[in-house]
Amino acid sequence: MPCSDITETLQVTVDAEDCLKDYWLAKRSCGQGVGAGSLLIDQLGGRSVDTLLTADAETFLTEFPIQDELEEFLSLKHFFAIQSALEVLTGKTPGRKDDPCAAAEIAYENGDTIIDARISIDVVTEKIKSCGNCKGCGTKRSPKVVFN
Repeated sequence: MPCSDITETLQVTVDAEDCLKDYWLAKRSCGQGVGAGSLLIDQLGGRSVDTLLTADAETFLTEFPIQDELEEFLSLKHFFAIQSALEVLTGKTPGRKDDPCAAAEIAYENGDTIIDARISIDVVTEKIKSCGNCKGCGTKRSPKVVFN
């Protein structure tokens, strides 16, 4: 896989009660986790699919305040990637080959539903707009989140 491939893979497991059981977000090229591969499982695990899909970034950051900018960026990246996969799983988005979140496989195993997907890096970074501490404009503001 070429180094220029910045696509990520995501596996999301939803249990029989329709709650997030586990997930893993990794770089497609090497398989390594993006930050920690399951960075938000302690915060989001056990939450219903509906709850996760209706949550927004501001609510997430209020509930789980993050001081470090890199950790905030990675957390939002994971948050939006999970939401994208759940949107495909629930039929809110199609998950076709050229879609930002493309479903590779959806399986049902031992009461769990598992979606394997490819996440275009753009799906996540489009939603997160950096607006602080980049030293580009000289201002120091909190990062802003753009909702589509």
